[in-house]
Amino acid sequence: MAKKRTSPPRQAQAKGARIVSAYLENADVFRTAKTAGTTPNGPAVLVLRNRPDFDKRDFDRKAKDLVRLGQEGRLSKAKSDRTANNVYHRGGRGTRPGTRTRTNVFRDRVIRRLTKNEQLTQQHGDRTTNQYLANKELVDRLYDGRGPIRARGEGLDPDHVHELQLDGKDEYANLRLMDAWTNRQIGSDISVALRDVPEGTPIIVKVLP
Repeated sequence: MAKKRTSPPRQAQAKGARIVSAYLENADVFRTAKTAGTTPNGPAVLVLRNRPDFDKRDFDRKAKDLVRLGQEGRLSKAKSDRTANNVYHRGGRGTRPGTRTRTNVFRDRVIRRLTKNEQLTQQHGDRTTNQYLANKELVDRLYDGRGPIRARGEGLDPDHVHELQLDGKDEYANLRLMDAWTNRQIGSDISVALRDVPEGTPIIVKVLP
């Protein structure tokens, strides 16, 4: 019988290796079943842990929500769909109509809300009268999140609280701003951890202290 994994994968423990933020406690069960062409019994047990390069507050909030969703029986391995986050955007306010991701539409809506007095430059007023200046740091991080991110604190992403890959819904009510580096690394690590898990498999989440 395959054993449950009680520690991170060996490659994550080697000196100098990148620490993974997500791994499957019972990975051997699913790997063996995939090789044998059988369906494993029981849920996949996804283990999360904070990394030194993460925004701890954002990681803790994300992990807490996923633990809760798992306890409520709402997490399962979703069907892979690269267009799941796409919506048709009518355009306007400097953007063209067409298909965009819901997360990018959400990002632009937040930026507009933070700068809605239309005084968008430092030549107009001060932090008490100019909404752009009052929210400049947040707005800059939202803009920075549009591009590549190399470290914690460089940008902000709209994050799906209930991950799409864990059968979450792509809707604005499911989005929340999160440190971009932490968000992207967790999402990537979860995807790798679940690669041998069949679609529709229930998932529960644990968090390492």
